[in-house]
Amino acid sequence: MLILPIVNRNRILNVEVKLKDAAKIRSGVKFDDALESDVIVNGKKLSESTYKDEKNNHAVLDFIRGNSLVHKRNYLVTTRESSDSTFYDVYEVPQPPKKVNDSLDELYASVVTDMRKEIPGIKRGRYISFEKLGIDKHLTDDKLSKLQRIVKDVRDTRQWPALFEEEGIADLHQTINFINNFDCTVINDSTIPEDSIQDILKSLEQLNTRDARNLRNYYNMALANQNIYAKISYINRLIYDRPLSLIQSKSQKQKQLVKVNSMESEIKKVA
Repeated sequence: MLILPIVNRNRILNVEVKLKDAAKIRSGVKFDDALESDVIVNGKKLSESTYKDEKNNHAVLDFIRGNSLVHKRNYLVTTRESSDSTFYDVYEVPQPPKKVNDSLDELYASVVTDMRKEIPGIKRGRYISFEKLGIDKHLTDDKLSKLQRIVKDVRDTRQWPALFEEEGIADLHQTINFINNFDCTVINDSTIPEDSIQDILKSLEQLNTRDARNLRNYYNMALANQNIYAKISYINRLIYDRPLSLIQSKSQKQKQLVKVNSMESEIKKVA
């Protein structure tokens, strides 16, 4: 389970990051022609490819894209075997978005790797840092200023794509499209008041222990994630005139689902 800690309204939210529309289609299975922790794209297996021994995380994404040039079909990901058997689970995943930069590719690959390392029935969390991925390096103040100027000065949105290209900021719009391929849900009962973290740190940092350093790193990561997410949300607001609603609680998603189902029912009545 990938966890994005992020400060929001004087709280630290712990957000589970998944790929949107990725679905677990089989549980407790074992196929003769598929290993655990594998990726299968159009019948080609990562475990039998030249990418299998690559140490960099995004090699798996290179494999997926490389084997999807002709047929852009959903691909399969197998988890690790269960702790008490040789069975594993299987995910079906939509095609990845087009590449924007290495940092976003690394984020995507991290989620795929998380599925591959999953042990059925066992939850193990791993933190995600936007800063360590280098996402902030592509969201400079200069690029944001250029985007703001174009959006403010040019009312005809049809001209924006060409102007973004001219100013070298087309990747900002592409970043929004890329990031919307993720499903980010606040984990229930995991929210921490920011004041509580700060009070604990004041006490623990006097001791200079590993616990104090780990907690400080966690808090700093949450602050950095907040800053970078705020920039992405600002880009979204400039281009689409609405806030980014990527991170939601389970209750928010449920309300959204009810609203969509209600609208679909009304459409059917009219039809």
